[in-house]
Amino acid sequence: MKLFHLEALRAPDREALLSRPSPLDATIRDAVREIIADVHERGDAALRDYTQRYDGVSLDDLRVTGVSVETALRNSPKEQRQALETAQANIQRFHEPQRLDPYEVETAPGVHAGQRVVPYRRVGVYVPKGLVSSLLMAAVPARLAGVDELVVCTPPGPSGEISGIVQAAAAIMEIDDVYAVGGAQAIAALAYGTDAIPVVDKIVGPGNAYVTAAKALVRDDVGIDLLAGPSEVMLLVEPSDDRPLEAWATWAADELRAQLEHGPGTSAVLLTPSVDLAQRVTARLDESELTERHTAAVIYRDSERAVDFVNDYAPEHLCVWSDEDASWLERVDSAGSVFLGPWAPVALGDFASGTNHVLPTSRGARLMSGLGVRDFLKTISYQRVTPNGLQNLRETVTTLARAEGLDAHARSVEARLEDDANETDT
Repeated sequence: MKLFHLEALRAPDREALLSRPSPLDATIRDAVREIIADVHERGDAALRDYTQRYDGVSLDDLRVTGVSVETALRNSPKEQRQALETAQANIQRFHEPQRLDPYEVETAPGVHAGQRVVPYRRVGVYVPKGLVSSLLMAAVPARLAGVDELVVCTPPGPSGEISGIVQAAAAIMEIDDVYAVGGAQAIAALAYGTDAIPVVDKIVGPGNAYVTAAKALVRDDVGIDLLAGPSEVMLLVEPSDDRPLEAWATWAADELRAQLEHGPGTSAVLLTPSVDLAQRVTARLDESELTERHTAAVIYRDSERAVDFVNDYAPEHLCVWSDEDASWLERVDSAGSVFLGPWAPVALGDFASGTNHVLPTSRGARLMSGLGVRDFLKTISYQRVTPNGLQNLRETVTTLARAEGLDAHARSVEARLEDDANETDT
């Protein structure tokens, strides 16, 4: 884990720190393109072949029965059921205020314009093997948005069955369409449909590089949430005197280690004004934990420059451990989710505090937000106009239309009013 001084960073080093592994490797994309074409052509037969090849199981029926899902809920340990219910409730509380309301306003006399809010009819949810939290993060806001049909795809285990706790969560969320299909082939099936799996309007949920590449390749034909790459965290620590520096270092190393647990490609950056803390944290991380990871410790003196660096980096997860965390939060405009104070580990947001963990990576937080209720909604604008309303805007519309060289647009307004005047005279 290299140490850098922010104020002394050369441009190439800064760019190297800001860059992260791309989720769209060209070799993977080519392989995925073939899988999509095969599923498009052969449907369920291709899904069974890929399930045999990649998951090592042969399945006659790709659908997980409702009986199996309900049984999994009944048989799940009490602590798991309670954990699922608590997480679901917290995720629901956080996302409920995100719902959009329809409205109608009078923009000009006789001109009433409004907006309808409609949910997607059918949404596909991809759940990586056993990651039940990802199902809740997608299903809860989807249900709040009013999505009736949720179709879940998740890889089977060696026995051919999907994770019991994922089935239990599907039962809690009243999801009937669950399929033991994973990988790029699942994305292809959701996008184009097979005999077993219905076509959806939008696909959401995280996945590995193959799943991400598949979402990128089908997004002209189906909606997607975002293209998430390897997980990442930026940990900003301004140690105070309320605990020894050694304790700060231990907590910081634990937080970084938790993110590094996601495996190769993970990014973890420590940002701090304390050289001593940076050195202590680095010493606590094993070389094996840093291999094939994107890691660094960055020392800063000027907090304004540090804020600029945070916003340029646009981390998926930003932890701020500072007595001035409210000030930091106010100045940060590019981050997927922010965790304020040492008592708010990223793991809390991953599972149970309520905020969504499907977040933009690879600097995507500069341009987009994490998954929420609005990702499952469409808005449809409309207008209702009286003859007087059209007359009131006649001059404005015809002037602008002719300024753009669109005479037929202007005439479409004038003709109505002229015809109406003639009929009135008659």
